[in-house]
Formats: sequence, C-alpha cells, structure tokens
Amino acid sequence: MHNLEEIHIERSIKDKFTKEVFLEAAGRFGINFADTIELDGFQNFVFLGKRNSIEVILRIAHSSHRSKDLTLAEIEFISYLADSGMTVSKALLSNQGEYVEVIEQAENSFVVTAFEFAPGRRAEICVESDIFYERIGRFTGKMHKLSKQFSPIQKRYDWNDNAALTKFQNYVPNELLQKKLELLISQIQSLSRDRDSFGLIHGDISPGNYLNHEDHPSIIDFDQCEYSWFASEIATSIFHETPIPFIIPDENTRKAVAKRFFSNFYQGYSKENTLSHSSLEAIPLFINLRQAIVIGLKYRSLDMGNFDNWNDFSKAALTFNINNLINDIPYIDLDFTSL
Repeated sequence: MHNLEEIHIERSIKDKFTKEVFLEAAGRFGINFADTIELDGFQNFVFLGKRNSIEVILRIAHSSHRSKDLTLAEIEFISYLADSGMTVSKALLSNQGEYVEVIEQAENSFVVTAFEFAPGRRAEICVESDIFYERIGRFTGKMHKLSKQFSPIQKRYDWNDNAALTKFQNYVPNELLQKKLELLISQIQSLSRDRDSFGLIHGDISPGNYLNHEDHPSIIDFDQCEYSWFASEIATSIFHETPIPFIIPDENTRKAVAKRFFSNFYQGYSKENTLSHSSLEAIPLFINLRQAIVIGLKYRSLDMGNFDNWNDFSKAALTFNINNLINDIPYIDLDFTSL
C-alpha cells in the first residue's frame, strides 16, 4: 500500500545536471563512481555509493534549491542531535576536510554533501507495527525537546519561506487555490509562537524519510528542516500515513488507520516532549498546509498538460487534495486532542 507521490526534481534543474558534475562530486568525497546507484530524489540528486568499501549517501543539490550556508545549517542541526545521543546519519567530510563542497559549472553551481548510510527498508504506509510508529513518535519528541535548547551558528529558514509556499502562485494558476493558501497562511501566522510550541523541525518525517530495521526506525534526510510549529511536524506524518480514498474508500477505515498511527506515534512522542491542547488543535491546519505544499510541488514538477494520461492514483490524489482545500473539507476528520 502506498500514499507517496511521484514528485520529482524540478525539470529545469534536472536538465542542468550533467555527468561531469556527478563525477566531480563523487571524486571530491572519495566515492567510487562505478559502484553508485541513483536513488529517488525528491528535491536533490541522491546516490548510494561506496567510500573505502563502506556504503555512503551522496547528495547533490542545485544552488537554486539549497545554498552552502543553508546546507551547513542542516548539518549543524544533525551534528547537534548526534552529539545529544540521537541516532541520525551524520555528514561526512570530503577529501579536503569540508562538509559541503560547491561545484561550479558554466552558469550553474551545485552543493554537494555525503552522509552515513542508514540500514533498513523503506517503511510501508499504514502497515508497520505499533511499536515502530511509537518509536518514530519518540524520536520526534526527543528531537523537538532538544530543539528547544538549540542555539545554532548557521540559521535555517522559517516555515513561510519554504519555496513551495513562496512560489505557489508561480506554480499554481488557480486563483481560488491561491486565495485559500493565503487564508491558511494567515490563520497559521496568528498561532502563538513560544519555545514549547515552535522551533527547528525535521520538516518531512514521512515514509519516504524513515527506514525500518527490525522495527527500529532510521529518520533520514534533513534537507527540509525549518523553523515551524512542532504540531506541523506531526501533521506531516499523519498526512503521509493516511491513504487517500482511492486506496481506502471507506472513511471509517481511513479514520481507523489514522487513529492507529497517531495514537502510537503520540504515545512515543509524549515520553519525550509535551504539547499543549492548542498545539494539538492546530494539527488540521497544518495538514491543510501540507496538502497545499504537495499541490504546489506537483504543479512544479509534473506535466500538468498531460494530466489525462497520468496514472489513476496520481490523478485521484491531486483531485482529492484540491477539492479538500477549495471546499474546506478535512483531509481526515479527526479530533487530535481526544485520541
């Protein structure tokens, strides 16, 4: 069962990525290019390779997506979590002793990093064990608790500077959707921001970014980390763990799936961190924000002119998300304060 969208790297950026860039990137981190395997990249070009016979992840981003400073801020957060005892895939130094290498080619530049390889298989949506979901929640709660004490040198961006939101009007021509997003952002901006509700978050804790190794999760890819409400992190996980009606047509079954995930997740989360009642009340707002982000990224990356030839799942998912936002229909109609 799946609920992951086939959203890929922006087509204009994909055209700029060349074999020469890849070979230079692999060489700077001492990775044997002949052994590399390209993995699914949502915003970046990602490869599994070997350095001194040890498996590592090579990530290459176009500078229009991530600057060197933002990447260093991501790595600083990961290092802080690792130093605090959390199991995360740490960044690796290049041959020149740098965490981030920049490759200039013609009018383009690429930001390159490498990370430890995390064991495990990609988790399947809504079918993993209760203990696995509880452990994801516990990881998230501990990360949020640590985030409250984090004073970084390098600064990541705030939630409303996410490119999927700032460029939404460029991507999505539908004026009604644009207005719905403006209203949603206005509602979110009115929420209180304090140390117990707002901080640096992973930004995309979803099945694409957690692996299952014998019911122990590995949370990977902090590329989307941003300053936002902790409730937003939880909403993102609920959104991606709740199949659309195309997959599970019965609404009561969909609710049962979402309840099982959230109840186990939050049981683990609460062992490490506490959220206020008002934070939990805001989860549906952030689920709607996630819907808007997914809509924008689809318009950005996919061939909208060829919509009729998309697979049935992708068509149903986009139609469902758009209909929910335009008609103020909850993605999943649950009260997360009482589960």
